[in-house]
Amino acid sequence: MKSGKERAGSFNYKDLMKWVIILLIFIFLGKMVWENWNQVKEAPFTFRPFSLVLSTLIFVFSYFIQLWAWYLITLRLGIAISWVETLKGWFYSQLGKYLPGKVWLLLGRFYFYEAKGKSKKIISVALYFETVTLLVAAGVIFLITFFLFREMNPLSSEKLSWWVILLCLITLIFLHPCVIQKGLNTFLLKFKKDPISLSISYSSILWILIVCIFVWVVEGIGFYLFVDSVYPVSTKFILFFTGALAISTTLGLIALFAPSGLGVREGALVYLLSLIMPSSVAVILSLLTRLWMTLIEIGLIGVVYLAGRFRKG
Repeated sequence: MKSGKERAGSFNYKDLMKWVIILLIFIFLGKMVWENWNQVKEAPFTFRPFSLVLSTLIFVFSYFIQLWAWYLITLRLGIAISWVETLKGWFYSQLGKYLPGKVWLLLGRFYFYEAKGKSKKIISVALYFETVTLLVAAGVIFLITFFLFREMNPLSSEKLSWWVILLCLITLIFLHPCVIQKGLNTFLLKFKKDPISLSISYSSILWILIVCIFVWVVEGIGFYLFVDSVYPVSTKFILFFTGALAISTTLGLIALFAPSGLGVREGALVYLLSLIMPSSVAVILSLLTRLWMTLIEIGLIGVVYLAGRFRKG
């Protein structure tokens, strides 16, 4: 058996490797800009304050739609708390995204609701529904984008399209309450725990999925307007930007080693945006997008915190 010191050394090594991977991604992106600097100098960069403000407001609105989806999940599962408390718990847990491993976001929400006396089992189910519905919604958006922009070579593979459709269908099956209840109860019985009965209906889950699709659409519009505020892009690509943001963010979520998808989301976004603009410009826009989205998220968390202090005061 390894000693505590050896385990600590092993953990540090793995942690170092995670940051090395992220650093290599950014070095690669930086090299791309350096080697194509002429493209950057010739790019028609601009600044439209109105588009920037509008894009920020729209993106902020998307957070509250996502919050509403979470509230609907807790309401249907019988663990809902007041809207103000839901707002606090949801936004504070977002800070967990900035730590390596996506578990911190989930744990933050889990302990917040547990402190309110809610069932641990049902909280886990709620977190499962939120994560999966957002991922499936992103897959649906990307699938629609996939078929509408088939002329773009990386999105034209027939095999890839069938795999995406199959994955969405399988995930829809695993969203059914009966499937989740059976799987969860099998797990609970194995550890001699009491089984649970889910009160949520499949129609409610599908409605929440539609809300999550709306989240991605609103975020995509905000993202398009942000890019258009610094680099002119045709409005015919609004849906393409929505799909690009959805799939790149999803890949960032799946990459457990990257805090808030750092590096992974940028790499995927650059790959997709380079289909409609110079790759060096795509790198700059992806980095600006990271800064823009982070400032919005941290700003919203700060506002929620200050509002809470003001109410207590």
